Amino acid sequence: MPFPPARGDDPTPTGHHKWSFLTKKHEIVIFSSTAIALYGYDQGMMSLINTNHSYLRTMAIAGDSPLVGIIVSVYYLGCTVGAVLASYWADRRGRKPSISACLATTMVGNLLMFIAGMGPNGSNPWNGAAIAFMMAGRITLGLGVGGIDATIPVYSAELTRVKSRGRSLAQAFQMNIFGLLIAFSINLGVTIALGKENQWAWRIPIIVMQVFPILLISTISRLPESPRWFVSQGRSDDAMEALAALFDQQKAHETLDDLVQAQEDGTSQRMGYLDMILPRGSQFHATMLTVMGQINQALTGYGAVSVYGPQIFELLGFNVRSAEFVTLGNYLSYFLMMTVAWVTIDAIGRRKLMIWGSAGLSISFALLMALKYSGPLFSS
Repeated sequence: MPFPPARGDDPTPTGHHKWSFLTKKHEIVIFSSTAIALYGYDQGMMSLINTNHSYLRTMAIAGDSPLVGIIVSVYYLGCTVGAVLASYWADRRGRKPSISACLATTMVGNLLMFIAGMGPNGSNPWNGAAIAFMMAGRITLGLGVGGIDATIPVYSAELTRVKSRGRSLAQAFQMNIFGLLIAFSINLGVTIALGKENQWAWRIPIIVMQVFPILLISTISRLPESPRWFVSQGRSDDAMEALAALFDQQKAHETLDDLVQAQEDGTSQRMGYLDMILPRGSQFHATMLTVMGQINQALTGYGAVSVYGPQIFELLGFNVRSAEFVTLGNYLSYFLMMTVAWVTIDAIGRRKLMIWGSAGLSISFALLMALKYSGPLFSS
């Protein structure tokens, strides 16, 4: 085996730990971070594709057509359905099979998008079939990425110590912004090099996305299944084997005992989806807190800037190239501020960080609006 699976912290007889360069814990962090970056990549990828003249011509739509937004938004419909299906599958068959299926779905969707309307010298012999393929690709891609986005945080959290879980998840989600930044940088680079009339200026960023699922699906066999899922299936021996890849024997046994106890405590309080969505359900309050937190996050408007950044900044008065560079700067600030988030999340808490972050976004959007109407500040 040319690349044997890395082990965790293997104790020596003297009680000291022998550290390898890449432990199983590191592999899990890298894997989870790469998977989260995949989600961010799509957001950054479409922002400049939407303004590419060759793309619009191939799809036979105008730049101001509602179809531009519909092509973008059907992806999120796929994400919603994919998240539900993948969560169900992950609970029934395991986290790794669910993740693998989502990665394969992502690859298919990405290929459909890449070949949509493809013809020699940029010609489009597909007629109306090009937009149909693009729509199908966006939905299929959404099914896969939505499933990944729902399953990976659970998988990562179940393999992370409780005391560092907040920081670990924040670091992983920083890779979401990194994926967005990489996608937009590639998009901007090929647009400057090839121009908005060249079909490869929008096809290259799409096919580059394949790197993520290919890397992930080729390495997932090296990682352990979730020990919590093994315990939920009554497979304590398998759970112990998974924990042994992460911790020394003493810590692995302690963690297994905690998982078994938690499973036994929860067995008498079986919960289903109705417990989460009905007001009298035992998990309704916690579910609504989570859902409203996500809605609040969406209402801040960050998603609009992520997908339609160049168009928004053009409406604010920037010329085309300046709007693209301002969008790039915006993504850089995303990435840097996520560093602040994972450094402080365990120290000041989730709630305060979320409230202050939302307040900062509100102030920023208010300033943009005020500057927009204060005069020709950004005119080209």
